[in-house]
Parts: sequence; structure tokens; C-alpha cells
Amino acid sequence: MGWILNLVPDLQFLTAFSLNAVPPYSFRLTVRKPAGWSLLTPHEIFKDDTLWTAMRVQSGEAFGLKLRPTGTLNEPHIDCAVFSSETLTAYKKRDLSDAVAWMLGLNEDLREFYCLAESDSLLRVLVKDLYGMRRTKRPDIFPMLVLAVTLQMAPIKRSDQMMDLLIKNYGEKMKFDGKEILCWPSPDTIARTSVRELEEKCKLGYRARVLKGIAKNIQQGFPTLRELEKMTPEAAKAKLMELKGIGEYSADIVSPHPGFAVDVWSAKIFSLLLFGEKPDSPRDIIPRLKKTAEERWGGWRGYVFTYVLNDLNNLSKTFNLDLTSL
Repeated sequence: MGWILNLVPDLQFLTAFSLNAVPPYSFRLTVRKPAGWSLLTPHEIFKDDTLWTAMRVQSGEAFGLKLRPTGTLNEPHIDCAVFSSETLTAYKKRDLSDAVAWMLGLNEDLREFYCLAESDSLLRVLVKDLYGMRRTKRPDIFPMLVLAVTLQMAPIKRSDQMMDLLIKNYGEKMKFDGKEILCWPSPDTIARTSVRELEEKCKLGYRARVLKGIAKNIQQGFPTLRELEKMTPEAAKAKLMELKGIGEYSADIVSPHPGFAVDVWSAKIFSLLLFGEKPDSPRDIIPRLKKTAEERWGGWRGYVFTYVLNDLNNLSKTFNLDLTSL
């Protein structure tokens, strides 16, 4: 099968800078999470502690990124190389430096999270296993919305198939530093593609119309993730739910505010960890899980959610539970 790709012109212009992180900071755990989560695209390259990936900002501009840690866990430094199709202004360089630091969670202080772990049996294990791992964010909102929509009413294998077909049919190939990185389709590409074609080529079903509508909303100036982050959690969630096809669960996935986006699958995991039993109805127990998470972990519940899903093997051994086959 021949893939229809948008080839971005070679990114030949290089801008380099170094960033510091609030310690402790684990570069490897942050950009290559144990559960296999990618930083920006499933097709990025990680080799010899160096990550080659690609990002698009909300304006539509595309950049190649090469990231490499040069410090230690407790004195963390990250060397960053940004590849662009034209020379960057001083303002754009500062803007990109700030965006990379925000994306990697370099300025987040986890001391309160670690203090909370001292008196919480579950967090104590998580922090020991994943010390220094950060949650990460994306500079463009569209991939997060694609993720949220493709997860709806579908098993993980089916969701992965839809996302893979979207990237391989409509993604952009970026060439820089001797590498080729395939990244997510732009909203512009999806907005100009027919619903029928999206349905047929990407096996999207009803989601084709939803994603095309969302892509048009982004073209019309829907807030960026950083703009949503400046809103209250409630306002950001309400704004996301204005998008057709985005309900409460999907908004929790996309929102940059710490949330507890538990679904039927993860409800089984958290029910075992928090209540010691499998739920009769995973869907019905979700409200109780969310309430418990908020009372127990407050604003850190989003971190706990990320840590748990990236530590299932160790948690299964520590608590003598089967969390990996649910």
C-alpha cells in the first residue's frame, strides 16, 4: 500500500541551546516512558540517550528536534538542537526555547509530590520506581484531540490502528540531521480531506466527521494548550467540551490541567490498587475512583495516573496483583 505523505522541505537551519531542569529530572523516563508512550510522535527515534523528534506549533510551523541530556539526575541539563526551514529570529528562538522547556516539564517542582509519597503506600512505590519522571505536554493540541477521539468506544488495538493509519496516510515526513521523522497530520490536511476518504483509509467510522470538524475548529482559532492552561481547570474543560465529539472523558485526556482520565480499562487497575477488588461494573465505579483520587492526591492525581500506567509490571509484583492482563 502506498502512503500519501506530505513532505516538509528539508529542515537545514540549526539553532542550538541548553536548558536546565528542576532536579531530580530523568530524561530517559520522561521522553521514553516505560509503557512505550512517545514524546511527540510514535515514529521518533531514540538512540544512545538522544531523541530525534518533530514538533508543530499552533501556527502550523514545523520543526525538527534533537534532545540529549548532558547533566545528571540531580544536576539536569538538556542540550537542544532545533532544525527549521529558515533562519529564526531572536524572538522565535526564545519562544521555541520556552516551548521546549514547557513541553518537557523542566520547570516543574516535584518536591510536594515526593513529600506526599512519604505517607502514601502506593506513591512510595511509584516514586521509587520512576524517580525523576515528568509528565510531558504537546505544543500543538490536534494530536491530543486525535488521541482522545480514537480512544472513544474502542479497545487499545483498534485505537492504535486508527492513529497509525492517520499518520501513515496523512502525516508529514520531516528530514533533518540525517534522520526522517514521520509526525501527525496537520489540522489543515485533515480539514481539506473528505469524510468518506478518512473513513475508508483510516477505518475511523463516525470519528472521521468528528476529527474533520475539530480540525476546522482549530483553523478558526481554537485555544492552544498553553492558553487552556491559563484558564481555570473548569473553564478549560468546558471550552474543550464545546468541540463536537469531545465529552467529559475526552476533555480530561486533552486538558493540560492535572486530571484523572480514568476509563473502563484503567478503572479495573485503580479499583484493585485502591479498593483491593475487581469492580462488578468498571463504568459504574469511575465516579468513586475520581472522588477518591481527588481526596487522596488532590492536584497531583494526574501525576499519579501517569505514574501508575507506566509502572504496572512493578506494581503487580509489589502488591501481588495481576495488573497487566486486565
